[in-house]
Amino acid sequence: MSGYFPNLRKRYGYLAPTVFILIFFAAFFIYPTFAMVKISFHKSLLYGDYERIFTLENYIKFFTDPFYLSVLGRSFLLGIAVMIVTIPLGYVLAYALWVSEGLQRKVLYFCVLFPLFTNLVIRLYGWRIIFSPTGPINVTLQSLGVINEPLKLIFTFPAVVIGLFSECAPYYVLIVFSVLSLINRRYVDAAIDLGASRFRTFIEVIWPLTLPGVVSGGFLTFIWSFGAFATPAILGAPVHWTTASHAERQILSIRDWPFGTAIGFILLVLVLIFLYIQNRLIPKVRTYRTV
Repeated sequence: MSGYFPNLRKRYGYLAPTVFILIFFAAFFIYPTFAMVKISFHKSLLYGDYERIFTLENYIKFFTDPFYLSVLGRSFLLGIAVMIVTIPLGYVLAYALWVSEGLQRKVLYFCVLFPLFTNLVIRLYGWRIIFSPTGPINVTLQSLGVINEPLKLIFTFPAVVIGLFSECAPYYVLIVFSVLSLINRRYVDAAIDLGASRFRTFIEVIWPLTLPGVVSGGFLTFIWSFGAFATPAILGAPVHWTTASHAERQILSIRDWPFGTAIGFILLVLVLIFLYIQNRLIPKVRTYRTV
């Protein structure tokens, strides 16, 4: 018996650091989520109060109200649009980072990482200045005689997509670059030695090997944009607000805590579904990659 505990520590001692992580996770994620879910099943009353009885009326209200269903659909389309923009443009930057060397790679690294050291709200208000009627885009086009009146760039759907792209692109680039860095350069050299062009080498060797990173980064971009809050509020009009924006409005402005937390829980479930789809796709992508 005396040798049992040393053997136990030797076998499972590596799990000790995870205890603190689990405690942190339980205290700052599981418990708040449980409290949110609990409130979402209560009945809303006036002035921010709620009655502690079990009811499904908040979820029924969300899924039967055409307005909130349309908001959910717009959030989905926003995530798709940002993902479609980020995947090709981010891949080009990640590929350029992979093939570059020396000072050029350092400069590209700086360009990718620098936005992450700037506050998100400051960056968004920077885009707001750029897109404003007196911003550099409209001023330049008017000075060149291309337009007579300022273009409406701010508070539009493209402005929200561009703002979200600037948020998601650094993370997507780093994910794809990490996958590109795992590629053995001898595969590329062998394809070229066997007569393949640069384009064919990319299509038949590099692209299949980087598909897991593209899928992971693409889903990250979609989930980020689907639940975005600050960017639609600063760069978009109310018609561009996402489901997360309306959850915040229900809780802080209207003070309908049960309905607001119900919307938040629905978003959480949808994100978990998207992550499940991602985890189901990546093994298939890896199988395709090895064929």
